Amino acid sequence: MQIEVLTVSPFAQNARILVCEKTKKAVIVDPGDEAQRIIKRAETLGAEVAYIWATHGHIDHVGVVHEIQEQLKVPFYMHKDDEEMLNSLPIQAKHFGLEINDVPKVDRFIDESDTLSFGECSCSILHIPGHSPGSVGFLFGKDLIGGDALFAGSIGRTDLPGGCFQTLRKSILEKLYTLPEDTVVHTGHGPNTTIGREKYHNHFVRVT
Repeated sequence: MQIEVLTVSPFAQNARILVCEKTKKAVIVDPGDEAQRIIKRAETLGAEVAYIWATHGHIDHVGVVHEIQEQLKVPFYMHKDDEEMLNSLPIQAKHFGLEINDVPKVDRFIDESDTLSFGECSCSILHIPGHSPGSVGFLFGKDLIGGDALFAGSIGRTDLPGGCFQTLRKSILEKLYTLPEDTVVHTGHGPNTTIGREKYHNHFVRVT
């Protein structure tokens, strides 16, 4: 699987295009901004976008889902526990001095019982609440598309509506730090990291 990263928006958020190298089927994950740049990159890769997935419902991860939906006519998946947050997108935008009027339509709500696939690639889903109630990670073997739960040397904010430090800590300890230590965490902001590095060196949540 090819993982293409585009850092977009004033929030320096990592949108991703996941491409099945055999079939060229693809998924756009967390398109927070710059829809046309993301679509153009998919075209350059020769990818056929089949889905849009979101790790959670904050504006910097779903800001241009509606625009891409309208242009590519592809379904959008996310966790139901962030539906209220998604519906508040215009309010989120106003809070940051931005303007969004259209709320994306969720075509399918996903949870840990689901396996998602595109082309010959498939992933399991980890529900990792704390940064938001419906935060999820998409686990492809030893590659985790982890959203804003865990960063290199840090963790996601828990001071936004729906956030909870203790819940996030529990998610990280029980869902993420139990993964193989060489699992690569593809983060929502900043550089990638590994489970092993964060497990023993993350200043916010680590195993002693």
